[in-house]
Amino acid sequence: MTQGNDENSPGEDALTAEIDKTMAEAEAAVKDMGGDDEVIVIDGDLDADAVELVELRERVETLRGELSGTKDKWMRALADLENYKKRTKKEMDDAALRTAKNLLPAFLPVLDNLERALEVAEPTAANASDENAENVRNLVQGIKMVRQEFLAALVRNGIEPIESIGTAFDPAMHDALQQFDSPDFPPGVVIREFEKGYMLKGRLLRPARVIVAGAGSTGAVAEDETQADTAED
Repeated sequence: MTQGNDENSPGEDALTAEIDKTMAEAEAAVKDMGGDDEVIVIDGDLDADAVELVELRERVETLRGELSGTKDKWMRALADLENYKKRTKKEMDDAALRTAKNLLPAFLPVLDNLERALEVAEPTAANASDENAENVRNLVQGIKMVRQEFLAALVRNGIEPIESIGTAFDPAMHDALQQFDSPDFPPGVVIREFEKGYMLKGRLLRPARVIVAGAGSTGAVAEDETQADTAED
């Protein structure tokens, strides 16, 4: 059975202090009554006070053992409680992840479609004629607002998007659909997302579906990556 932390909690310190105080009082009472271990014999019989002293000492030793056992049980109960709290928290986190994985497949495609709509609408707004430009810009702004509200609702529930474009391909986070040589990115870097990935409180909820720069890509390595490689060397 796992014990608690090495450092005593305030409750443990209080119990230890109470035990020490009780033992000290009992031992002081024994000393006041007897003074030493000498047993006085009168006419072949034990003196009454000596008998009481022996019984009291035996009682003190019995209480000491009972208190020690009680303290041990109490500390074990504390350790069990801490383990129960940790186990319950993990079970709740696992349940939340299962619930999210069951529900989000019905919602995330809506967000995916908003992203795709913006990919088309933003260039259209930039190239719109004078009489339609304002209307198209308003439409694009409305789509952005809906997307932002959707993302904010996810974040409030511990769900955050994975930023993939421009980062090194990570099979634990990304699902590579294709590879293309790119003049703008170095090999092994994500150059496009088909579907954004999401994390739930640090745990993968959905991997990002991406395109990765191929071996013939000629883009420059990011400065921070170069510095990291130099530090490792």
